[in-house]
Amino acid sequence: MDRDELIKLIKDNTMDSSEVVEYLGISKQRLSDMNRQGKLIAIKKGIYLREDVEKRKLEQSDLRKKYYKR
Repeated sequence: MDRDELIKLIKDNTMDSSEVVEYLGISKQRLSDMNRQGKLIAIKKGIYLREDVEKRKLEQSDLRKKYYKR
């Protein structure tokens, strides 16, 4: 695997904190709280696995349906 392939692999499978905040529609403070509570754990400061973020998005959607019935 050469350098370019490795960079692509990393970019395709990780998100930085600003991408996570935008994707989940939450504030930076909320992301920090989720990190502290173990609900979404960074693999390195400010770097998250895309798979974990997508899983959290589904959980968040389910919780919103459960608690915000209209």
